[in-house]
Amino acid sequence: MSSGLADVHANYVHALSRIGGLGPMGESEQVGPLLCINAGIGVSRFNVAVPVGTVLDARGAVRDAIAWFGERGLNVRFDLRGKQDSALIGAVTVERFQFWWREPVMLLETLPPPAEIPPELELMDVLTPVDRDLYCQVDAEEFSDQAFQLAMLNVAAQMPGVSIHLGTVGGEPVGRSMAIRTGDLVGIHNVYVTPSQRTRGYGAAMTAAAIESGRRTGATAACLQSTEAAFSMYRKMGFEHIDDYVVMGIDEPRL
Repeated sequence: MSSGLADVHANYVHALSRIGGLGPMGESEQVGPLLCINAGIGVSRFNVAVPVGTVLDARGAVRDAIAWFGERGLNVRFDLRGKQDSALIGAVTVERFQFWWREPVMLLETLPPPAEIPPELELMDVLTPVDRDLYCQVDAEEFSDQAFQLAMLNVAAQMPGVSIHLGTVGGEPVGRSMAIRTGDLVGIHNVYVTPSQRTRGYGAAMTAAAIESGRRTGATAACLQSTEAAFSMYRKMGFEHIDDYVVMGIDEPRL
C-alpha cells in the first residue's frame, strides 16, 4: 500500500493536535514516546496521550504520561493502535484504566471520481462566522455542545491543510465534515448528520466532499476513524478496515 499505517497515524496525531488549542491553558508536549495533549478546558476526557515514538518501556511511558497530566490535576485518555501498541495497552490496563471504545481505522487507497450528491443537498465550504455557526448547529438536535464545537472549529480553521464542509437542505444545516491533509493523505474527520436527516445519503455526501477537497490539494488517498454505525457506509464507499484505535480512560480521580 502506498499509504501505510504510519501515514494514517501521523494524520490522526496531526488532527488530535488541534485539541491543545481549545482552552487558554491548552498545551501539548512529547513525554517519552507519547504525545500528551491537554485541551486546557479542565475536562479529562478531552486530554489525550497518543504514541509518536518508539516504545522501549511501556509501563514507564504510561506512568510518565499519567504523571504529566496528574501535575495538572487531570486524568488522561489513551488512544492506542490495536496492531502496534499491545504493550502500551497492557500497561494501561495494569494501571486500572478501562476500555472505553474502539474506532475502526479505514483507508481508501484510490480516490473515486466525484460522487453524485442528493439533489436537495447544498454543499458549501465553511468560510464565514455565519457558516461556522451553522456548522455547529448540525448536532443541536442531539447535543448541546455547540460552544465546544465552535472552539474546535476555530482552532482547526487555523491549521495547515484543513478544509471545512457544511451541507444544508432548504437553508437548514443537516451535515458537516472536515478534511485534514498531511502529505498525500487526506483525513476525514467530524462527519455528522442530524439524526432526523439520516439514511438519505447525506453522510456519504459529506464524506465525499471532504475527499474531493483533499484531491484538489494533491491527496491521492483518504483515511478516517469510523463509528460502528457508519462502518458499513464507509465499506460501501470503498474504504478498507486496516486497524483499530483502542481508547482507554478512567472516570474517577486517581488520587
